[in-house]
Amino acid sequence: MELRQLVSDRERQIFSACLAEARATRGIGFKETKISMMGKAHIQFGNLYALFEEQGDLAEKMVGGFITHNLATFPQSVPKPDVSHLDPRYVLEGGELWSLSRGMGRIAHHVAAAVAGLLQAKAIIVYPMIEPDDLTTPHLGLGFVPACERVRWPYLETLDGREIWAQPLILQGAALDRYIGAGFDFLFHAHAGERPMLTFDKAIATQGPRREQTASTPTVDEKVLSTTRIAPEEHNGAGVH
Repeated sequence: MELRQLVSDRERQIFSACLAEARATRGIGFKETKISMMGKAHIQFGNLYALFEEQGDLAEKMVGGFITHNLATFPQSVPKPDVSHLDPRYVLEGGELWSLSRGMGRIAHHVAAAVAGLLQAKAIIVYPMIEPDDLTTPHLGLGFVPACERVRWPYLETLDGREIWAQPLILQGAALDRYIGAGFDFLFHAHAGERPMLTFDKAIATQGPRREQTASTPTVDEKVLSTTRIAPEEHNGAGVH
């Protein structure tokens, strides 16, 4: 199994299509509103990571993924919670976690923790749906805590046009350290005696969003994380955001 950071515009478009499919077909079903540009901004400028069942699979075969960005790259999706006291370079917003294959949602949660460690996160904020469907439980189980009151999420709606509310959650301090440590433990030690689940084929990428290189831009080495033989989860996941 492979976790790959997506670089090309074509890969981002495929990711976007898979995300939309997961949202529409998992759980209650929801979608981006007609006037929202937030999802497009995340797809275009965020750091996109996709899971593949086999190393080297074509982009069309991605089966799960998530997006993250630090707040020095662009602001958080809504102004709550207030994290202005923290260095924005090390505050990550995570979201758009999705899966189209059994087990991939659970795997994505674990590898996202390792990515947060690689990006030297000091705090992570997420905005899982709480109404009309409560998707906060997986995050709470990982140590996230409510950061403020719930907020109406203006960028998404259910397939039948109902409003969506999100619960801002935050992870920092000792709980964040445990989260990151558990992510690396999952990758390296889930199968004792076998080769490590995490390998680095090239140098770690910088924190900023990665784009296709042109003749006028410097080369950034690509990061590839490979995993093998990970057990499936009970259900597929598609977060509110």
